[in-house]
Amino acid sequence: MSSGAAVAAGILIGLVAAWVLGARDRRARAAAEHDHYPLPDVADLMGQMLAASGRRTMVPVILKLAYELLEPEQAAVFVHRPDGKLALAEGIGLPETLARGAEVAPGEGRIGRLGKARRALAEAEFDAIGGAPEPASLAGLHVDVGAPILARDRLYGVIGVGRPRRRRAEAKTVVKMLADLSGLAIVQVEKLKAIQETANKDGLTGVFNKRHFQERLSAEIRRAERDGLGVSLFLLDIDDFKNYNDTNGHVAGDEVLKKMGELLRGSVREDDIVARYGGEEFVILYPGASKALAYRLAQGLRRAVESHPFAGAENQPLGAVTISGGVASYPQDARSEVELIRAADHALYQAKNAGRNRIIGAGGSDPGVAGGR
Repeated sequence: MSSGAAVAAGILIGLVAAWVLGARDRRARAAAEHDHYPLPDVADLMGQMLAASGRRTMVPVILKLAYELLEPEQAAVFVHRPDGKLALAEGIGLPETLARGAEVAPGEGRIGRLGKARRALAEAEFDAIGGAPEPASLAGLHVDVGAPILARDRLYGVIGVGRPRRRRAEAKTVVKMLADLSGLAIVQVEKLKAIQETANKDGLTGVFNKRHFQERLSAEIRRAERDGLGVSLFLLDIDDFKNYNDTNGHVAGDEVLKKMGELLRGSVREDDIVARYGGEEFVILYPGASKALAYRLAQGLRRAVESHPFAGAENQPLGAVTISGGVASYPQDARSEVELIRAADHALYQAKNAGRNRIIGAGGSDPGVAGGR
């Protein structure tokens, strides 16, 4: 962890410790509970929160800390999307029927009211906030107390907790503290991320460089092994790029590479990694994505490139600037990062040999028909 992250971690851990120590003397807890619970080990959790690469990797830490502090039957974190809706990122103790990505509109149900009110709420306070009833999409979710995750007056998400077994009398205070700490951590992570990204970017295209991609790939493989999740990779190449350079000149070729970087960055999710792998080769890392989802995202990108009006594209063999690529997933197609790259690279060459302007999944199949998250 960098010195800046270490300082921020110390501040946040101090806030948590101060709250926990102060809570010992509060009469509300003494009146409501008879057990004295041990202090949670929050130092490591807060360090993980600040070491996260984005909101997605921070969510499990938030949930774990919520469990350490309150031991609820249920807890869930919803993230705020650009369209204003809140979507379920992850939870503990949730029914199997409640899938990740389940959405709720502002003011709809208790989760939506937390987003609308932008303040911590508990029990009867939810009823004081006008809004629609609980949506069917969140059936089985119990929220007794919750708080919004805010940073710089921006809503990042909400935390909802149901039926806490510890510190019940102070559950609202605990959840608000956790949401506030999460907001502070998000600000610090974004600052550090901005600084690090400057050093990790490719100067021409604005996407990450190969070194950073390899570091992130190693980290995502380790996370996938630990959490039992998958990770997918899309390796792509601009078709007949030498012909484009020979026909239109290297300055025009550089402009194509720059625009390709823009198209790639605009096609990915928040935590996906786009990098220039070398020359006219690019790679996209999809953490937590199935092979089917990665394939669909890759096909959407292929169509976006094919339809883009690149200057001089009519002189290309296919009459347009196009890409070909291979999609592979861990652990489905590989047991290591080297094998994963090799599997995607082999699929890329298959796509080239099959006529270009196409995406092929490792193994030669079309994983897009299987669905997936």
